[in-house]
Amino acid sequence: MNYQEKKRSGPAGFTRTVNIVWSTLTSPVTFVVICFLWILNLGLGSIAAYFDDPKFWVKMDSVPFNVWLREVAPETLPQSLWIYIMVVLTFLMVVSLLLCTANWFFRKRRRFKGIGEVLVHLGFLLIFAGFVLGSAFGQRTLVDVIEGGASKIPMMDLTLSLKKLEVVRSPDGGSLDTLSEISLTGDGGVSARGRISLNHPLISGYTVVYPPDDYGHFITGGVVGTSEAGARYMERGTAVELARGRKLILEGIVQAGQTMRNLAGPGLFLVMRDTEGTVVDTGYISSAPGNRSTISLDGTTVTLGQLRESTIGRYRVHYDPGVWLVIAGAVILALGTLWALAGYLGIISQASRVRD
Repeated sequence: MNYQEKKRSGPAGFTRTVNIVWSTLTSPVTFVVICFLWILNLGLGSIAAYFDDPKFWVKMDSVPFNVWLREVAPETLPQSLWIYIMVVLTFLMVVSLLLCTANWFFRKRRRFKGIGEVLVHLGFLLIFAGFVLGSAFGQRTLVDVIEGGASKIPMMDLTLSLKKLEVVRSPDGGSLDTLSEISLTGDGGVSARGRISLNHPLISGYTVVYPPDDYGHFITGGVVGTSEAGARYMERGTAVELARGRKLILEGIVQAGQTMRNLAGPGLFLVMRDTEGTVVDTGYISSAPGNRSTISLDGTTVTLGQLRESTIGRYRVHYDPGVWLVIAGAVILALGTLWALAGYLGIISQASRVRD
């Protein structure tokens, strides 16, 4: 082995190899290539997922991502393979950003223009950390709320109240957005209230309420007249006390266009129970053609009055402990982008340094 070969295989050669590997790992080109693969995989995967199930994203977002990845994704292979690829590419992007940020400090390229690059990196890393935190420790639930009413939010010890739900429509009648006036109430009273719409959820601490995924007008009850107790407004579960200790209970509601036990809606399914709670008679009253609006239950005449229709919204409520990290990351990312743009436009001097 001659002198030149020894030199190339000695400490200098090893250092050169390390520098090449480090430069490759911290190169913007490496990050751009990973991002391109990430976007390509996401685009193709999303299109395939949509044709397989148009509500794919809604179903995925109904539970924390780690739960979906652990319980749902393995059951849908190979269709869900692109999700696993996206997770791997995301972690590679994060590693690339960490190395790029470390390289900025180690190489002491501490120019004012370079701060924008670091802020972009930091913002992305905070968003990623917030997403991981929310996926690991967050909760997802759907809550149906009647306009003017309130519903308990499972597992969160909160109540969601809906004051008003408006639908914003286009000139041709299509739905563009929804405006909801809502409030969140906990043990200490109202914790937050406001109006939510597309891209403007209500955030209270770590709880996020998104606009309704679904909404509509539904029958929530009706006026029922009896020969013994007169006319009463009844909702599902309402019981009316009658003679001999009996109770008339509204057991179910059939919406317009629906059927229940071959009964056409709209209408009310009623149950008569005795003093011991035993069902002694059942009946269905409806305003639909071919049905009866007056029936006899256990000798008591029951007549359907006016049905009441209310607006109901189905809201996505997330408990997300990483939400503020995501918000902070988005702000820092935007600031870094503006800083970098100012540097490229020459607003921030190329020669300016944070510290000499």
